[in-house]
Amino acid sequence: MNDSNIALLIDYENVGIDSLQSLVERLSGMGRIIVKRAYADWSTQRKGQERLIELGVEAIHNYRTSRSGKNSCDIKLTIDAVELLHSTQIDTFALVSSDSDFVPLVNHLRGSGKYVVGAGRKAVTATTMVKSCDQYIFLDTDTHQTKTPYASPKRNGNTKNSKRENTVSQNSASDSDVAGTLLVRAVEASMDDDGNALGTKLAQTMMRIDPSFNYKTMGYRSFRDFLTSRNEVDVTFREGTDFTVSVKSTETDNKGRKNIHPNPSVPKVSPKIIEARSESDTSKQSENGSDIDWAIEINAAWSKRNSDNISVQAAASIAARILGFKRLRDSSYSTLDKLISSSETLEANWSRNKNSVVRNS
Repeated sequence: MNDSNIALLIDYENVGIDSLQSLVERLSGMGRIIVKRAYADWSTQRKGQERLIELGVEAIHNYRTSRSGKNSCDIKLTIDAVELLHSTQIDTFALVSSDSDFVPLVNHLRGSGKYVVGAGRKAVTATTMVKSCDQYIFLDTDTHQTKTPYASPKRNGNTKNSKRENTVSQNSASDSDVAGTLLVRAVEASMDDDGNALGTKLAQTMMRIDPSFNYKTMGYRSFRDFLTSRNEVDVTFREGTDFTVSVKSTETDNKGRKNIHPNPSVPKVSPKIIEARSESDTSKQSENGSDIDWAIEINAAWSKRNSDNISVQAAASIAARILGFKRLRDSSYSTLDKLISSSETLEANWSRNKNSVVRNS
């Protein structure tokens, strides 16, 4: 298996030398870095040149006159990137800059079929730059430090340290919330009719939604460790390396907050044994002006969400709970398509559209 050929182009005046060592190591795990260049006016940027030499980075000098703006190095970097695109066998471009002015270059490289990795400081990187790349690495995040995910800060007598640890804890909690939301979005975007997403592809889906996602920065050694630590999902392991992920059912309390149930509660009533009905049976029910009780309950429950678009997983979870089953597939109506088509009420008001159940207009 051939390694990917990588071109590392650094806007040095934008990011400096910090964290470049760890970046080079991380890129080396992705393939062969055959081009390493750092762009700056080296007559004024004297610090860090020895470290660049140690990393094997070529310093590209660009004189800056009083009339030339700060973008002169950016233009030189862009020209070199386009030349490399057409003259060498580069598979991956790593652009080290927090500057959103490089978004057109990123779009051009990706449009030419190249994989683009961006890197920069989290505090100053524009969201447009992050979203434009296939992957984005924040240089001010230490991915090599082993830590317990979202650990509470230790108490001590040092007020400054305590404040700093509280800030770290708050940032970690915030990152945890963002990661949880991203995880649910990725599962809902890639799940099948049963509400399950293939775990081996889920990390890729999360990175496509948010290129800055990296479970290692949160202290996890593997993606599996990250998944099993999350309260938002259930992970089902199978033979070999295959496993599936599904979103846990949620309920909303009287304050509008979502309560996630790690283990679905056992129904208070016995499961309703529902047999599939023929079309003639359904027609008779319609002629009498009535429909099956459970269908009316499901229609009412879906309507209470005050949304014309319900995710497949949420719709199936609600239906399963009303039917008295843990999962919809355990009932006679194993899919939402079968469920909707079995009832005049549901078929008149709802229809399936890819990964959603939508209200008929």
